[in-house]
Amino acid sequence: VSCVYQLKHSGKMIRRGILSLSSRTFLWHENPKVITSKRFVILHHRFFSSGSIFEAEIVSPLEKDLKKALKNHEQIFLVGATQKKDIQESLETIRRFQYRMEKWEETLKTEEELHNDHYYSALDMAESHNRLGILHENLQNYSKSRSHFEASLRYYKNEVHPPNIFHAEIGEACNHLGALAGSEFELELAMQWLQRSEPHFRHHGKSMFEISDDDEDEQNQKKDPPHPELRKCLENQGQILRFLQKHREALDLYLEIEKNLLLDNKEPDRDLKLDMADCLLALRRSKEAEKLYISVLEETDLESLTAAAIHHQLGLVDADPSSDEGGDGTLALMNFEIALTLRKRLLGETHLNVAKTLTAMGVVKHVFKKDPAAALTDLREALIIYRTNSEFENDEDDPEVKKILKNISLVQKDMKKPSFQSSAEH
Repeated sequence: VSCVYQLKHSGKMIRRGILSLSSRTFLWHENPKVITSKRFVILHHRFFSSGSIFEAEIVSPLEKDLKKALKNHEQIFLVGATQKKDIQESLETIRRFQYRMEKWEETLKTEEELHNDHYYSALDMAESHNRLGILHENLQNYSKSRSHFEASLRYYKNEVHPPNIFHAEIGEACNHLGALAGSEFELELAMQWLQRSEPHFRHHGKSMFEISDDDEDEQNQKKDPPHPELRKCLENQGQILRFLQKHREALDLYLEIEKNLLLDNKEPDRDLKLDMADCLLALRRSKEAEKLYISVLEETDLESLTAAAIHHQLGLVDADPSSDEGGDGTLALMNFEIALTLRKRLLGETHLNVAKTLTAMGVVKHVFKKDPAAALTDLREALIIYRTNSEFENDEDDPEVKKILKNISLVQKDMKKPSFQSSAEH
Protein backbone atom coordinates (compact mmCIF):
# COMPACT_ATOMS: atom_id res chain seq x y z
CA VAL A 1 0.00 0.00 0.00
CA SER A 2 2.81 2.39 0.86
CA CYS A 3 4.45 1.74 -2.52
CA VAL A 4 1.22 2.54 -4.33
CA TYR A 5 0.79 5.64 -2.18
CA GLN A 6 4.18 6.93 -3.32
CA LEU A 7 3.25 6.18 -6.91
CA LYS A 8 -0.10 7.95 -6.77
CA HIS A 9 1.24 11.00 -4.99
CA SER A 10 4.02 11.64 -7.45
CA GLY A 11 3.94 15.46 -7.34
CA LYS A 12 7.06 16.62 -5.53
CA MET A 13 8.85 19.67 -4.22
CA ILE A 14 12.57 20.24 -4.51
CA ARG A 15 14.62 23.19 -3.32
CA ARG A 16 14.94 24.86 -6.71
CA GLY A 17 11.59 23.98 -8.23
CA ILE A 18 8.10 22.63 -7.78
CA LEU A 19 6.82 20.17 -10.35
CA SER A 20 3.16 19.53 -11.08
CA LEU A 21 1.75 16.02 -11.14
CA SER A 22 2.47 15.71 -14.83
CA SER A 23 5.80 17.56 -14.62
CA ARG A 24 4.64 20.07 -17.17
CA THR A 25 4.79 23.23 -15.10
CA PHE A 26 7.13 25.05 -12.78
CA LEU A 27 6.20 27.56 -10.15
CA TRP A 28 9.78 28.75 -10.17
CA HIS A 29 13.11 27.52 -11.37
CA GLU A 30 16.50 29.17 -11.50
CA ASN A 31 17.38 27.51 -14.80
CA PRO A 32 14.61 27.88 -17.41
CA LYS A 33 16.41 25.51 -19.79
CA VAL A 34 15.13 22.48 -17.90
CA ILE A 35 11.48 23.48 -18.15
CA THR A 36 9.66 20.84 -20.13
CA SER A 37 6.72 22.32 -22.00
CA LYS A 38 4.91 25.04 -20.11
CA ARG A 39 6.08 27.67 -17.67
CA PHE A 40 3.82 28.37 -14.76
CA VAL A 41 1.80 31.42 -15.76
CA ILE A 42 2.27 33.02 -12.37
CA LEU A 43 5.53 34.27 -13.86
CA HIS A 44 3.69 36.05 -16.65
CA HIS A 45 5.23 39.53 -16.76
CA ARG A 46 4.04 42.49 -18.79
CA PHE A 47 7.20 44.55 -19.28
CA PHE A 48 6.13 46.50 -22.33
CA SER A 49 2.66 46.57 -23.82
CA SER A 50 4.07 45.54 -27.20
CA GLY A 51 5.55 42.36 -25.70
CA SER A 52 9.12 41.42 -24.95
CA ILE A 53 9.63 37.83 -26.09
CA PHE A 54 13.25 37.06 -26.75
CA GLU A 55 13.98 34.98 -29.85
CA ALA A 56 17.46 33.74 -30.65
CA GLU A 57 17.07 34.21 -34.39
CA ILE A 58 16.54 37.98 -34.03
CA VAL A 59 19.56 38.69 -31.84
CA SER A 60 21.64 40.06 -34.72
CA PRO A 61 19.06 42.65 -35.90
CA LEU A 62 18.47 43.64 -32.27
CA GLU A 63 22.20 44.18 -31.74
CA LYS A 64 22.24 46.51 -34.72
CA ASP A 65 19.20 48.36 -33.39
CA LEU A 66 20.79 48.68 -29.95
CA LYS A 67 24.05 50.04 -31.38
CA LYS A 68 22.07 52.54 -33.42
CA ALA A 69 20.06 53.60 -30.35
CA LEU A 70 23.26 54.06 -28.31
CA LYS A 71 24.84 56.12 -31.08
CA ASN A 72 21.74 58.30 -31.36
CA HIS A 73 21.86 58.81 -27.59
CA GLU A 74 25.45 60.06 -27.84
CA GLN A 75 24.43 62.42 -30.65
CA ILE A 76 21.87 64.09 -28.40
CA PHE A 77 24.68 65.43 -26.21
CA LEU A 78 27.07 66.16 -29.09
CA VAL A 79 24.62 68.54 -30.75
CA GLY A 80 23.95 70.19 -27.42
CA ALA A 81 20.30 69.09 -27.14
CA THR A 82 19.63 68.63 -23.46
CA GLN A 83 15.86 68.51 -23.43
CA LYS A 84 14.88 65.99 -20.78
CA LYS A 85 12.13 64.65 -23.00
CA ASP A 86 14.62 63.79 -25.77
CA ILE A 87 16.95 62.07 -23.30
CA GLN A 88 14.09 60.13 -21.75
CA GLU A 89 12.80 58.88 -25.10
CA SER A 90 16.33 57.88 -26.12
CA LEU A 91 16.91 55.95 -22.89
CA GLU A 92 13.53 54.21 -23.22
CA THR A 93 14.48 53.04 -26.71
CA ILE A 94 17.82 51.70 -25.42
CA ARG A 95 16.07 49.98 -22.53
CA ARG A 96 13.58 48.28 -24.85
CA PHE A 97 16.31 46.71 -27.00
CA GLN A 98 18.40 45.73 -23.97
CA TYR A 99 15.44 43.97 -22.42
CA ARG A 100 14.51 42.12 -25.58
CA MET A 101 18.09 40.85 -25.77
CA GLU A 102 17.88 39.73 -22.12
CA LYS A 103 20.75 42.00 -21.07
CA TRP A 104 19.33 42.22 -17.57
CA GLU A 105 22.14 44.14 -15.83
CA GLU A 106 22.40 46.71 -18.62
CA THR A 107 18.62 47.09 -18.72
CA LEU A 108 18.60 47.58 -14.95
CA LYS A 109 21.15 50.42 -15.14
CA THR A 110 19.15 52.14 -17.87
CA GLU A 111 15.89 51.74 -15.97
CA GLU A 112 17.45 53.06 -12.76
CA GLU A 113 18.68 56.17 -14.63
CA LEU A 114 15.18 56.75 -15.98
CA HIS A 115 13.65 56.09 -12.57
CA ASN A 116 15.94 58.51 -10.73
CA ASP A 117 16.23 61.34 -13.26
CA HIS A 118 13.23 61.30 -15.59
CA TYR A 119 10.15 59.84 -13.96
CA TYR A 120 8.04 62.01 -11.69
CA SER A 121 4.36 61.18 -12.13
CA ALA A 122 2.75 58.50 -9.96
CA LEU A 123 1.92 56.40 -13.04
CA ASP A 124 5.50 56.58 -14.36
CA MET A 125 6.85 55.62 -10.94
CA ALA A 126 4.39 52.72 -10.57
CA GLU A 127 5.33 51.32 -13.98
CA SER A 128 9.05 51.86 -13.35
CA HIS A 129 8.91 50.07 -9.99
CA ASN A 130 7.15 47.20 -11.77
CA ARG A 131 9.92 46.96 -14.38
CA LEU A 132 12.63 47.18 -11.71
CA GLY A 133 10.91 44.37 -9.82
CA ILE A 134 10.96 42.18 -12.91
CA LEU A 135 14.62 42.93 -13.63
CA HIS A 136 15.74 42.20 -10.07
CA GLU A 137 13.71 38.98 -10.20
CA ASN A 138 15.48 37.97 -13.43
CA LEU A 139 18.79 38.66 -11.67
CA GLN A 140 17.59 36.65 -8.64
CA ASN A 141 17.72 39.69 -6.35
CA TYR A 142 14.46 38.62 -4.74
CA SER A 143 14.50 40.99 -1.77
CA LYS A 144 14.93 44.04 -4.03
CA SER A 145 12.39 42.62 -6.45
CA ARG A 146 9.80 42.34 -3.69
CA SER A 147 10.47 45.90 -2.52
CA HIS A 148 9.88 47.29 -5.99
CA PHE A 149 6.68 45.31 -6.53
CA GLU A 150 5.39 46.51 -3.15
CA ALA A 151 6.24 50.10 -4.14
CA SER A 152 4.47 49.63 -7.46
CA LEU A 153 1.40 48.34 -5.64
CA ARG A 154 1.40 51.35 -3.28
CA TYR A 155 1.55 53.79 -6.20
CA TYR A 156 -1.22 52.05 -8.09
CA LYS A 157 -3.49 51.82 -5.03
CA ASN A 158 -2.84 55.18 -3.40
CA GLU A 159 -1.96 57.60 -6.18
CA VAL A 160 -2.77 56.25 -9.64
CA HIS A 161 -6.22 54.73 -9.30
CA PRO A 162 -9.14 56.10 -7.30
CA PRO A 163 -9.83 54.36 -3.99
CA ASN A 164 -12.42 51.58 -3.95
CA ILE A 165 -11.91 50.91 -7.68
CA PHE A 166 -10.85 47.49 -8.93
CA HIS A 167 -8.05 47.70 -11.48
CA ALA A 168 -6.02 45.08 -13.33
CA GLU A 169 -2.69 46.87 -12.67
CA ILE A 170 -3.24 46.38 -8.93
CA GLY A 171 -4.02 42.74 -9.65
CA GLU A 172 -0.80 42.34 -11.62
CA ALA A 173 1.28 43.80 -8.78
CA CYS A 174 -0.31 41.30 -6.39
CA ASN A 175 0.36 38.58 -8.95
CA HIS A 176 4.08 39.41 -9.00
CA LEU A 177 4.25 39.28 -5.21
CA GLY A 178 2.49 35.93 -5.32
CA ALA A 179 5.15 34.68 -7.73
CA LEU A 180 7.92 35.67 -5.34
CA ALA A 181 6.18 34.01 -2.40
CA GLY A 182 5.75 30.88 -4.49
CA SER A 183 9.43 30.90 -5.47
CA GLU A 184 10.28 30.60 -1.79
CA PHE A 185 7.67 27.84 -1.32
CA GLU A 186 5.49 30.10 0.84
CA LEU A 187 2.41 28.63 -0.82
CA GLU A 188 -0.15 29.94 1.65
CA LEU A 189 1.22 33.47 1.22
CA ALA A 190 1.32 33.06 -2.56
CA MET A 191 -2.32 31.99 -2.46
CA GLN A 192 -3.24 35.04 -0.40
CA TRP A 193 -1.66 37.37 -2.96
CA LEU A 194 -3.41 35.61 -5.83
CA GLN A 195 -6.75 35.84 -4.05
CA ARG A 196 -6.12 39.55 -3.53
CA SER A 197 -5.44 39.95 -7.24
CA GLU A 198 -8.53 38.01 -8.36
CA PRO A 199 -11.24 40.66 -7.74
CA HIS A 200 -9.17 43.27 -9.61
CA PHE A 201 -9.25 41.06 -12.70
CA ARG A 202 -12.81 39.89 -12.17
CA HIS A 203 -14.25 43.38 -11.64
CA HIS A 204 -11.68 45.52 -13.50
CA GLY A 205 -12.79 49.17 -13.72
CA LYS A 206 -15.75 48.83 -11.35
CA SER A 207 -16.32 50.40 -7.97
CA MET A 208 -16.44 48.11 -4.95
CA PHE A 209 -19.92 49.51 -4.30
CA GLU A 210 -21.15 48.42 -7.75
CA ILE A 211 -20.42 44.73 -7.24
CA SER A 212 -23.31 42.36 -6.65
CA ASP A 213 -23.90 38.61 -6.81
CA ASP A 214 -25.39 39.13 -10.27
CA ASP A 215 -21.92 39.99 -11.58
CA GLU A 216 -20.99 36.32 -11.20
CA ASP A 217 -23.85 35.17 -13.46
CA GLU A 218 -22.82 33.66 -16.77
CA GLN A 219 -24.95 36.08 -18.81
CA ASN A 220 -23.48 39.12 -17.08
CA GLN A 221 -19.95 37.82 -17.58
CA LYS A 222 -20.55 37.51 -21.31
CA LYS A 223 -22.02 41.02 -21.50
CA ASP A 224 -19.36 42.58 -19.28
CA PRO A 225 -16.41 40.14 -19.39
CA PRO A 226 -13.66 40.20 -16.75
CA HIS A 227 -10.09 41.17 -17.50
CA PRO A 228 -8.23 38.51 -19.58
CA GLU A 229 -5.65 38.07 -16.79
CA LEU A 230 -8.35 36.45 -14.62
CA ARG A 231 -7.75 33.15 -16.35
CA LYS A 232 -4.04 33.18 -15.46
CA CYS A 233 -4.89 34.15 -11.90
CA LEU A 234 -7.28 31.21 -11.52
CA GLU A 235 -4.84 28.80 -13.18
CA ASN A 236 -2.14 29.88 -10.75
CA GLN A 237 -4.45 29.38 -7.80
CA GLY A 238 -5.27 25.95 -9.17
CA GLN A 239 -1.59 25.00 -9.29
CA ILE A 240 -1.02 26.04 -5.69
CA LEU A 241 -4.18 24.26 -4.51
CA ARG A 242 -2.88 21.09 -6.12
CA PHE A 243 0.46 21.42 -4.34
CA LEU A 244 -1.58 21.74 -1.14
CA GLN A 245 -3.49 18.56 -2.09
CA LYS A 246 -6.74 20.49 -2.54
CA HIS A 247 -7.59 18.93 -5.88
CA ARG A 248 -11.36 19.38 -5.69
CA GLU A 249 -11.00 23.15 -5.22
CA ALA A 250 -8.46 23.31 -8.05
CA LEU A 251 -10.79 21.39 -10.37
CA ASP A 252 -13.61 23.82 -9.59
CA LEU A 253 -11.42 26.71 -10.74
CA TYR A 254 -10.52 24.91 -13.97
CA LEU A 255 -14.18 24.18 -14.61
CA GLU A 256 -14.99 27.87 -14.19
CA ILE A 257 -12.33 28.69 -16.79
CA GLU A 258 -13.83 26.10 -19.14
CA LYS A 259 -17.34 27.45 -18.64
CA ASN A 260 -16.83 31.22 -18.58
CA LEU A 261 -13.33 32.31 -19.56
CA LEU A 262 -12.52 30.61 -22.86
CA LEU A 263 -12.50 33.13 -25.67
CA ASP A 264 -15.05 32.72 -28.48
CA ASN A 265 -16.56 29.65 -26.81
CA LYS A 266 -13.59 27.55 -27.86
CA GLU A 267 -12.96 24.03 -26.65
CA PRO A 268 -10.58 23.78 -23.68
CA ASP A 269 -6.97 24.06 -24.84
CA ARG A 270 -4.30 21.46 -24.22
CA ASP A 271 -2.97 22.85 -20.96
CA LEU A 272 -6.41 23.31 -19.43
CA LYS A 273 -7.38 19.75 -20.34
CA LEU A 274 -4.19 18.41 -18.77
CA ASP A 275 -4.72 20.45 -15.62
CA MET A 276 -8.26 19.09 -15.28
CA ALA A 277 -7.08 15.56 -16.01
CA ASP A 278 -4.40 15.78 -13.31
CA CYS A 279 -7.03 16.84 -10.78
CA LEU A 280 -9.41 14.07 -11.82
CA LEU A 281 -6.65 11.51 -11.47
CA ALA A 282 -5.75 12.78 -8.00
CA LEU A 283 -9.46 12.49 -7.08
CA ARG A 284 -9.41 8.86 -8.30
CA ARG A 285 -11.77 9.65 -11.19
CA SER A 286 -9.48 7.72 -13.49
CA LYS A 287 -11.81 7.11 -16.44
CA GLU A 288 -12.61 10.81 -16.79
CA ALA A 289 -8.91 11.65 -16.54
CA GLU A 290 -8.03 9.02 -19.15
CA LYS A 291 -10.45 10.51 -21.71
CA LEU A 292 -8.86 13.95 -21.36
CA TYR A 293 -5.30 12.60 -21.55
CA ILE A 294 -6.08 10.62 -24.69
CA SER A 295 -7.85 13.57 -26.35
CA VAL A 296 -4.73 15.69 -25.83
CA LEU A 297 -2.36 12.91 -26.90
CA GLU A 298 -4.21 12.60 -30.21
CA GLU A 299 -3.27 16.21 -31.00
CA THR A 300 0.30 16.08 -29.65
CA ASP A 301 3.63 15.33 -31.28
CA LEU A 302 4.22 11.76 -30.14
CA GLU A 303 7.97 12.38 -29.85
CA SER A 304 7.60 15.39 -27.55
CA LEU A 305 8.05 15.92 -23.82
CA THR A 306 4.32 16.58 -23.53
CA ALA A 307 3.66 13.13 -24.98
CA ALA A 308 6.10 11.67 -22.44
CA ALA A 309 4.26 13.40 -19.58
CA ILE A 310 0.88 12.15 -20.85
CA HIS A 311 2.11 8.56 -21.19
CA HIS A 312 3.42 8.77 -17.62
CA GLN A 313 0.02 9.96 -16.42
CA LEU A 314 -1.77 7.24 -18.42
CA GLY A 315 0.49 4.75 -16.66
CA LEU A 316 -0.79 6.11 -13.34
CA VAL A 317 -4.36 5.74 -14.62
CA ASP A 318 -3.75 2.11 -15.58
CA ALA A 319 -2.11 1.38 -12.24
CA ASP A 320 -4.93 2.89 -10.19
CA PRO A 321 -6.06 0.13 -7.79
CA SER A 322 -9.33 1.95 -7.09
CA SER A 323 -10.52 1.61 -10.70
CA ASP A 324 -13.28 -0.86 -11.62
CA GLU A 325 -10.69 -3.26 -13.03
CA GLY A 326 -8.43 -2.91 -10.00
CA GLY A 327 -5.57 -1.66 -12.17
CA ASP A 328 -3.77 -3.11 -15.19
CA GLY A 329 -0.05 -3.51 -14.61
CA THR A 330 0.67 -4.54 -18.21
CA LEU A 331 -0.89 -1.42 -19.73
CA ALA A 332 0.71 0.73 -17.05
CA LEU A 333 4.18 -0.59 -17.89
CA MET A 334 3.60 -0.04 -21.61
CA ASN A 335 2.85 3.64 -20.97
CA PHE A 336 5.72 4.05 -18.52
CA GLU A 337 8.14 2.45 -21.02
CA ILE A 338 7.15 4.99 -23.68
CA ALA A 339 7.49 7.85 -21.18
CA LEU A 340 10.89 6.56 -20.03
CA THR A 341 12.25 6.23 -23.58
CA LEU A 342 11.16 9.75 -24.51
CA ARG A 343 12.40 11.32 -21.30
CA LYS A 344 15.83 9.69 -21.49
CA ARG A 345 16.23 10.78 -25.10
CA LEU A 346 14.95 14.34 -24.67
CA LEU A 347 16.04 15.15 -21.12
CA GLY A 348 19.05 12.92 -20.53
CA GLU A 349 19.65 9.79 -18.46
CA THR A 350 19.93 11.60 -15.12
CA HIS A 351 16.94 13.97 -15.25
CA LEU A 352 14.56 13.92 -12.28
CA ASN A 353 11.61 13.10 -14.53
CA VAL A 354 13.44 9.96 -15.63
CA ALA A 355 13.74 8.96 -11.97
CA LYS A 356 10.06 9.66 -11.47
CA THR A 357 9.05 7.24 -14.23
CA LEU A 358 11.56 4.61 -13.06
CA THR A 359 10.04 4.82 -9.58
CA ALA A 360 6.55 4.28 -10.95
CA MET A 361 7.74 1.32 -13.03
CA GLY A 362 9.42 -0.25 -10.01
CA VAL A 363 6.23 0.01 -7.98
CA VAL A 364 4.11 -1.53 -10.73
CA LYS A 365 6.56 -4.40 -11.23
CA HIS A 366 6.44 -5.15 -7.53
CA VAL A 367 2.72 -4.69 -6.86
CA PHE A 368 1.23 -6.03 -10.10
CA LYS A 369 3.90 -8.27 -11.60
CA LYS A 370 5.30 -9.68 -8.35
CA ASP A 371 8.78 -9.26 -9.81
CA PRO A 372 10.86 -7.82 -6.95
CA ALA A 373 14.19 -8.20 -8.74
CA ALA A 374 13.04 -6.07 -11.68
CA ALA A 375 11.40 -3.63 -9.28
CA LEU A 376 14.64 -3.19 -7.33
CA THR A 377 16.59 -2.57 -10.54
CA ASP A 378 14.30 0.34 -11.48
CA LEU A 379 14.14 1.74 -7.95
CA ARG A 380 17.92 1.63 -7.50
CA GLU A 381 18.46 3.37 -10.84
CA ALA A 382 15.99 6.05 -9.71
CA LEU A 383 17.83 6.35 -6.39
CA ILE A 384 21.13 7.09 -8.17
CA ILE A 385 19.44 9.87 -10.15
CA TYR A 386 17.82 11.42 -7.07
CA ARG A 387 21.14 11.36 -5.23
CA THR A 388 22.94 12.86 -8.23
CA ASN A 389 20.45 15.74 -8.34
CA SER A 390 20.12 16.24 -4.60
CA GLU A 391 21.06 19.65 -3.25
CA PHE A 392 21.17 18.49 0.34
CA GLU A 393 24.55 18.25 2.06
CA ASN A 394 23.51 14.79 3.24
CA ASP A 395 21.47 13.34 0.38
CA GLU A 396 19.59 11.06 2.77
CA ASP A 397 17.90 14.20 4.12
CA ASP A 398 16.41 14.74 0.66
CA PRO A 399 12.67 13.83 0.80
CA GLU A 400 12.85 12.13 -2.60
CA VAL A 401 15.80 9.99 -1.53
CA LYS A 402 13.90 9.08 1.64
CA LYS A 403 10.87 8.00 -0.40
CA ILE A 404 12.83 5.81 -2.76
CA LEU A 405 14.78 4.20 0.10
CA LYS A 406 11.48 3.43 1.82
CA ASN A 407 10.12 1.77 -1.33
CA ILE A 408 13.32 -0.27 -1.71
CA SER A 409 13.02 -1.35 1.91
CA LEU A 410 9.39 -2.40 1.41
CA VAL A 411 10.24 -4.49 -1.65
CA GLN A 412 13.12 -6.19 0.17
CA LYS A 413 10.89 -6.83 3.18
CA ASP A 414 8.15 -8.36 1.02
CA MET A 415 10.68 -10.62 -0.71
CA LYS A 416 11.26 -12.37 2.62
CA LYS A 417 7.57 -13.19 3.13
CA PRO A 418 6.71 -16.84 2.28
CA SER A 419 3.38 -15.84 0.75
CA PHE A 420 5.06 -13.38 -1.58
CA GLN A 421 7.77 -15.87 -2.56
CA SER A 422 5.08 -18.40 -3.43
CA SER A 423 3.18 -15.97 -5.67
CA ALA A 424 6.43 -14.80 -7.28
CA GLU A 425 7.36 -18.37 -8.22
CA HIS A 426 4.06 -18.74 -10.02
